[in-house]
Amino acid sequence: MRGELKTGLVVVATVLVIIVVGTVGYTLIEGWGLLDSLFMTVTTIFTVGFGEVHPLDPGGVIFTLVLIVLGVGTILFGIGRMVEFVIGGQLSGVFRRRVVRRQVDKLDTHFMVCGYGRVGEAVARHFKIHSAPLVVVDSDPDNVARAERDGFLAVCGDATKDDILQTAGVERAKGLVAALGSDADNIFLTLSARVLNPKLLIVARAGSEDTVSKLVRAGADNVVSPYGIGGKQIATLMLKPLVSDYLEVVTGGGELEFRVEELELKGDCCSIGRSIEDMGVRSKTGATILAVRRASTGAFETNPAPGVHLMNGDRIIAIGTPEQILKLEELMMAPAGRTGS
Repeated sequence: MRGELKTGLVVVATVLVIIVVGTVGYTLIEGWGLLDSLFMTVTTIFTVGFGEVHPLDPGGVIFTLVLIVLGVGTILFGIGRMVEFVIGGQLSGVFRRRVVRRQVDKLDTHFMVCGYGRVGEAVARHFKIHSAPLVVVDSDPDNVARAERDGFLAVCGDATKDDILQTAGVERAKGLVAALGSDADNIFLTLSARVLNPKLLIVARAGSEDTVSKLVRAGADNVVSPYGIGGKQIATLMLKPLVSDYLEVVTGGGELEFRVEELELKGDCCSIGRSIEDMGVRSKTGATILAVRRASTGAFETNPAPGVHLMNGDRIIAIGTPEQILKLEELMMAPAGRTGS
């Protein structure tokens, strides 16, 4: 944009210089008055089509030819750049949207962040840390451009509209974060997304406590109040600073990188029907199982004993370094008849 503006100013300045030079030239070469010289110069470089003000001498004819080449060439160049800026910008925008659409169409079980404000941007950064596939949806072109600069696929449009959600692949998405600017928009977004994808995991942002129950009724699986979370974190920092430091490490914000992950046991996993002790989780992987959520009851068994048997559909929540979590996944998810190393 700045480059095009600079080019436009240069073209205008050049035309003005040519008008001044032409006026002075006709005055000196033909001896005309200032008004006649200015009129002749303007009609010549803008190709209006009037005849000569006075008959031209050979020197005046040559000067007119040079003036036509310089003036008309400069004006045509300026018009060309202006047309290129207008049409080229539109075409590049259409092309970019088509490229994004094709890339989104290839995604499956991805995540969506609707609203790229302060909350949405912070959420997107954490998705990027975990290399999770993500599509950002925002109605503000500036926010969309910022999301693209940050390395995310971005769709420009109203996230409360079904067609925009479908463009972002909501029917194939795994989860959606409703982080729009108003609670009303987040409620409407949650309703729309839930209808389009009943299995979608929806986490919504609430600006006030009164909105939490409404978002839950609209279909949100979880509702988060940034102000409430911020207040809890501040209180923890004051009352239990060591606990806060530990949680910062666990969530990957400290110098040591730990991850808390969940694994679902299903199919022919070799760990189904066996106990944690039999699998040798700690000795073989170094990871620690924090809890087991039973598929049969939905209840959590926190700090499970070594003798706890794992069943089909159970979800394991474990903590460890990325390498330890990878070893745990290989151990627990290996097909029956083969165990991880």
